[in-house]
Amino acid sequence: MISFKSTLLNATLAITAALPLAAAGMFTSAGSAQAVTLNGSIGLSGTSGILNDGINPASTSIAFTDVNVSPSTSGDFSAFSPKLGTTPITIKTLNLTKIADLTTTLATYSTGNYIPFIDFGSETLDGTTAFLTFDLDNSVLTRITSSNGGIGYGINEITGKFNFNGQTIATGLISGSLSGASSTYQLTLTAQAVSVPEPTTMLGLGLVGAGMVMSMSRRRKSVVQ
Repeated sequence: MISFKSTLLNATLAITAALPLAAAGMFTSAGSAQAVTLNGSIGLSGTSGILNDGINPASTSIAFTDVNVSPSTSGDFSAFSPKLGTTPITIKTLNLTKIADLTTTLATYSTGNYIPFIDFGSETLDGTTAFLTFDLDNSVLTRITSSNGGIGYGINEITGKFNFNGQTIATGLISGSLSGASSTYQLTLTAQAVSVPEPTTMLGLGLVGAGMVMSMSRRRKSVVQ
């Protein structure tokens, strides 16, 4: 009976000891897939369509008719091949919902979540070719109506994340301005790379975990005997 318990315990611990190594292999694979990161900024501009639908409407929208890449693009955005902007970039229309009236001509609006919000198309970075997109978090815009009926939006700290090859490679921040019923918009997207554990670090953690389980195995084996 004791021999059976010992055999069962050893088999169980052997499987348990293998799990950290298997997990380390999974994290190593994931780490390799996430090796591409993104830092820097990219400027986007073009024609925007702002609905002239009265003062502080309950809902409204902003359309981005065309998208051009600014020469001020910097950091990793300059490393894409071909350069960003050589393939069509699209920005989804923002459908806004009013949050609150601040004054008779000033109100805040919610953007909602957009996955994706900006589609950069297929790009190549660090030898990997994949689709680059930017997802928009639910953020807040401030809309103001001037005395002559003009409409403007304040864009500040709209956040989201950049996705490339199925992985999130950076967080993003949008700033800029829009005004007029049909005018140009100026947006700047700033990326900050997501920290990804090194594969060797994850493997080391797996080996440490395996060592701890094997140590427990020896102690339990002593108790069984």
